[in-house]
Amino acid sequence: MTYTVIARTADSRLLGAATASYSLAVGNAVPALVPTAGVVASQAWTNRRLRYEMLRALHHGRTAEEAIAGLADADPDLALRQVAALPLRGPGAHLTGLSCTPWAGGVAGRDFVVIGNLLTGPEVVDAMGAAAEAALSSPGLTSLELARALVGCLRAGLDAGGDSRGQQSAAVLVADTLAGFQYPVLLDVDLRADDSPRPLDDLDRMLDLKAGAHPAPAEVVPRTEVPPRPEDDQLWSTVLS
Repeated sequence: MTYTVIARTADSRLLGAATASYSLAVGNAVPALVPTAGVVASQAWTNRRLRYEMLRALHHGRTAEEAIAGLADADPDLALRQVAALPLRGPGAHLTGLSCTPWAGGVAGRDFVVIGNLLTGPEVVDAMGAAAEAALSSPGLTSLELARALVGCLRAGLDAGGDSRGQQSAAVLVADTLAGFQYPVLLDVDLRADDSPRPLDDLDRMLDLKAGAHPAPAEVVPRTEVPPRPEDDQLWSTVLS
């Protein structure tokens, strides 16, 4: 019912996610990121809490594969879920449950993971993966450039067939890892088209508007990385549903 890309820049400075679906407000349910941990997605017959479980595992130093493997203890209906995880460093991973609606599957590259279900076919994730590979090879991407690249991945998926039911919503998120852990999570880009006949066009238009907007002082990121703190764990359940 959804196709999603999660990604990081080659220098691991920026994390991002973009998702599209023929479902209402996909951005509310599918992607999540925390700058000190990584970026994740949970979809298909969506269990939103799985985002928290994966991010917590990544925060404690688990690999993406380990973070996903641990979901079996948290969700007895994991066969209905499709998830992806990408840490700050190291390979990403994805899982498509055996009961997800076909076509369903994913691809992973050095700095990205793409997953999708109820798609017209595997050509959707293949096209998104190729677009991600090309976009992330560019050095020194800014937050806005990464957001545009991720929406471009969604458009590549749409052009290849997309969600077999059509379009309704889309979203894009980007964060700078130097922001460290904050509550609420500090996002450089957080844009959604929750109910639209052309949600990707809406995201493109909003990114154009954001490019011309004056950044707020609260969005200034420190020059040095903020290390994780033990007390951060107390905030996890507040940050993610």
